[in-house]
Amino acid sequence: MILVTFNQFTQFQQWRQYAIVVLMMLYLLWLKRAYLQTKHGRQFVLKITCYTLALLGLSLGIECITPIVPWWLSLPLQFSEIFIWVFLLTWPIYLYLTHLLTICLPQKGADTLIVLGAGIYTENVTPMLKARLDCGLTLYRQYQINKYIVSGGQGPDEPISEALAMYRYLKQHNVPCHTIKMEDQSTNTVENFRFSKPLFTEKHGMCVTSEFHVLRALRIAQRHGLYLLGYGAPSPITLRAKALLRDYCGLLLHYPSLWCIYVIFHIILTIMLMS
Repeated sequence: MILVTFNQFTQFQQWRQYAIVVLMMLYLLWLKRAYLQTKHGRQFVLKITCYTLALLGLSLGIECITPIVPWWLSLPLQFSEIFIWVFLLTWPIYLYLTHLLTICLPQKGADTLIVLGAGIYTENVTPMLKARLDCGLTLYRQYQINKYIVSGGQGPDEPISEALAMYRYLKQHNVPCHTIKMEDQSTNTVENFRFSKPLFTEKHGMCVTSEFHVLRALRIAQRHGLYLLGYGAPSPITLRAKALLRDYCGLLLHYPSLWCIYVIFHIILTIMLMS
């Protein structure tokens, strides 16, 4: 936000912002270069690139038409461009942090681990939910966790609750029954933490969910007074690009106060410079 405002009110050249975004995306591509070896991996990279280029093109279009429209129309266009640039400059950072949370185990353990549910179609866990549980088992064995919370209710098309399906899976993998705590009423991430919070003996712990979801989940947990370490489980690569974009937009909406302060500051600064 600071960089975007600096560009708006100084002679900081626009092409430098484009260069920053391109360089960050190229670095991410280098980190994920193994994706280029498979068809689905290349499709994932192409989708992420297209999302980014679409926003870059939209920003460039706004930049071109703003000088030729009336001032009352140029103001909302300028704000739209600002929001696009805030998105573009933080989007690669979000992707990088998501990458880190899939390859780095938490540096320290905790007494409690929570695994968030995902949709099921039978009484068995789906591949996505299995990946979350397997990552949870890795942490469980690494840190000797005393409480393993499985959180997920029963949707209208689900034969049993996600929590029960997870409970059965963990039992099959030799997790003691007294260690597993079920939360089977939630229908979304907010409810996951709202209903699971009483099961935490302290406000710190660890959280496992799919990699595209982990940063937003940690933010929601924080808003419920839980300060968790996150670990991202792999998700189907065919769904990952869209899921990353959706959850990142959702994450931005969890900072309403910051957005309001930024907009007010920008309006005041604009008025001061125009007077």
